[in-house]
This record gives sequence, C-alpha cells and structure tokens, in this order.
Amino acid sequence: MGQTSARNTTNMPAKTEAGSGRSVVTSLLALGAHLPRLRLSRAAIAASLGWLTSGAGAGKGQRTLAFWDEDSLTMAVAAARSALRGQDAAAVRSLSFATTTAPFAEPQGAGVLRAALRLPDGCLTQDVQGTPRAALLALHAALEAGQTALIAAGDLPPGTPGSLAEARAGDGGAAALVGPGPGLLDYLGGVSLSAPFTDRYRATGRDHPQDWEERWVREAGYLDLVPQAIAGALEKAGVSPAGIDHFVLPCAIPGVTAAVAAKAGLSAATPASTLADTCGDTGTAQALLMLAHLLETARPGQTILVAQFGQGATALVFRAGAACAGFAPQVSPLLAQGMAEANYMKLLAFRCQIAWDRGLRGRFIVNEALTTAWRYSDALLGFVGGRCRETGRVQFPPTRLTAGDGLHLDTQEPWPLADLGGRVATFTADLLAFSPHPPNCYGLVDLNGGGRLLMEFTDPAAASITTGTPVEFVFRIKDLDPQTGYRRYFWKAIATPVAR
Repeated sequence: MGQTSARNTTNMPAKTEAGSGRSVVTSLLALGAHLPRLRLSRAAIAASLGWLTSGAGAGKGQRTLAFWDEDSLTMAVAAARSALRGQDAAAVRSLSFATTTAPFAEPQGAGVLRAALRLPDGCLTQDVQGTPRAALLALHAALEAGQTALIAAGDLPPGTPGSLAEARAGDGGAAALVGPGPGLLDYLGGVSLSAPFTDRYRATGRDHPQDWEERWVREAGYLDLVPQAIAGALEKAGVSPAGIDHFVLPCAIPGVTAAVAAKAGLSAATPASTLADTCGDTGTAQALLMLAHLLETARPGQTILVAQFGQGATALVFRAGAACAGFAPQVSPLLAQGMAEANYMKLLAFRCQIAWDRGLRGRFIVNEALTTAWRYSDALLGFVGGRCRETGRVQFPPTRLTAGDGLHLDTQEPWPLADLGGRVATFTADLLAFSPHPPNCYGLVDLNGGGRLLMEFTDPAAASITTGTPVEFVFRIKDLDPQTGYRRYFWKAIATPVAR
C-alpha cells in the first residue's frame, strides 16, 4: 500500500450555533507552563560518558532535570494550575492528561489530575498517550468540540544513558484551557494526519526507546508529513502560507524547522524558539511550552501556526486576540529561576536507573490502604482542609470535631489550602532521616488567613529555607516503592520564587 493511501485525515466541521448558521468562535483561553528548577549542563553529561559514546552531552547549553519527587503527573498539575489561575475551573467539562511517560499503566492519570485540581467530578477525564503530539491531538479535538476543556501535558522523555536523545531531551509541563468565545488565540482551523511512520519506539516494560536514522526521519517524516498537514490547515483556515506571522514546530533535529517552513511556503513566518539550549525537548509539553514562550512577544492580530510531528502530523492555525496584549510571561521567568547542576548522576538516581544504598531508614514498603486513600482523597489529593463556621479555625486534616475551646461538632466546611501559601514557622534539615536528596527538610507553616500545619519542604535548595520564608504549595510525589513501582502523592511547600 502506498504511503498516501495509508493516511487518515481528521478534518472535523466547524461548530455552528443552533438555528443561526453562524460559526461559534472557539479559542485558546489560557496557557500554563512548568519547568523544574534544575538545569543539567550538557557539558557535564559529556564529561561523564563522552569517553564512551559520542552522543553524550551533544549540543550546547543545558536541559531541564525533574527533581526526585517530580514526574509527568506532578508537572502537568503545576502547569494546569498556572493555566487555571483567574479562570472559572468549575466550567471545565473535559480534562486530558497528555504524556509518553505516565507514572502508572493503571490507574488513569487524568483522574488523579482532576482530584488535585479540584475540578468538578462530572468532568470527562482521559489519558492521551503514545506520541509526542498527544497534547496537540487533544487540543485539536477540544477546539473542534467547542466546549470548555483543559489539556495538561507533562513528560520526562526517556533516553538511553549517553545517547543523543538523552542530551536533547528536557523535563517539563504545559497546559491549555480551551473554550467558546474570544480569548488569547482564536482558532481558525486545523488538520491532523495519521500515518504509521515509526521513527522511535519503546516496547511495553522497556525503559529506553530506540531511534531510527535521523536523516530518514527528517526527509521522509518531517519534510513530507508536516507540510501536508500545514497545507490542509491553512486551506481550512482560509489563510495563505505568506499570511502566517509565527511558526511553532517542536523538533530536536537542527535545521528541520527552517526546512519545513521553506517547503510549506511560510516565507513571512518567524520560527518560534525551540528552547533547545535552555530547556531541551519536553515531548508532549513542547508545542504548548513553545507557544506560551512565543506569546510573550506576539501581538494582537498576528497569525500563528502550531504544528507537531509524531506518527503523523497536526497543524493548527490561530489569530492572536486582544487578550494577547496582556499575556503575563510564564516561560521566561521559569527559565530565569533555573539552578545549574553539574552532577550527571542525579539524572540516573532520580530516574531509578541505578541501584544505590538507601540505608536502614530507606528500606520501607510504600503500602497505603487504598480504602483510606479513597475516603480522604479530597484532603490527600485536593489538599482540602476544614474551617469551622463558628470559630473560623482552620484545620488539616478536616475532622468532625474542631480543636480549641468549647465543643464544636460537625461545624467544619471544606477549605482548600493549595492556593493559600504561608510562612515558615519552624524549620528542620534532617540528615538522619531518609531522603533521595538529603537532607530531609520539614517544619511548621503558618497559613495565610489562619491555620498551622506540618509540611515537607521540597526543591533542590530546600535546605536554605529559614524561619519567616514565604512559601507556596506544590503537588509532588510523597514516596515511592522501588520494588512495586507504587507511588503516593501529596502536597509540599517550596520557597516562593523571587522575581529576577
């Protein structure tokens, strides 16, 4: 069968208002991003494995490195919280979790994501996996459907130690909120092509992927499929190739973006930064991450084309709305908050790719009762405490009986804590307690608005926290069992980032 006949084109009709015949504008309403603070220099990778393989540490600059308690799910939560800031979360009708590195084959990651974000329990949840363009596929479907939807992506693209893929990759998350009406970017049209083009594969149960020859991927993949998707999207949007102002195409192979733009006739388009030297390729999150970075300088009225390759290609056309002028930078501040890291072994240790002596205190089984996890899911995943209606006292976890003077039974109302923040009341950096990144840091936090609770502190620089430090709360891995792969999630405190 010829390659052309094997492709399936997704080109759904535009939605119209019932009885009016008028097209309903669907827009990208908000974008969110998350990047881990650690920046592993490619020179450090080369210094560790360059003697063995020429691919080690290839390229300039640095790549993001997720901390030990970050994974694709926690990074998607962080990005989604950023996208939902100032938005009506109760209006979200569907939630997609896009990743190629899901923490579990079961249960559904989007279900945990919904609980952490405290979205309505009637929200339709789905995991979208299997290709780097999973987030863009989910975004395309949401834009065509026209309902309020949240797409949250998080990835830790795997690479064999010392490989070119490991050096080019980066860890990160991004999210997009879609809905009817004008927004940041008004959707003009898009096309998704499906093709059984396998440039990279990773079998179930295998940690590392296998990549095919780069020239073939560039010539037969990117330069064939992506221009076809672009042509279809431009036709549907009613925009000429010369009418595109900005072009977003994630690709770790140097020179491909310019070659695709030339073949597609995008003569006036400015290619968006791939963030290769400062971040790396974050897989499913990369297209949205690059788009968020682009919107820091884009102007209302400009036309933006977003495309991505992976077992086919997706291309989406947008026009920047008036709200684009007030878009608060997200990616640039995250890049500025990075911490240089020169120890390549941290990547292997955080990914559980090397065995190391955990000591007597580190030999424990993570075996949470699933019944208990369900009963207290609002508190454990949503970080919802209780506030007494009679005294105003805030407690965590919530209980039937409010602490303090007098008897106050069944007077507590749900009180979300995740967005409150607070200040450090006491702090301990414990070198005896087990931690995958010693020391183990914990202490009491006084919540803004009242309440005090014991929290773990996380972040590569957590040991530098002092009493009185302002903190905010993040969703992270609480602990994980290296024997079974089971992991628990909870909320931790980090020092509030200081603008630079």
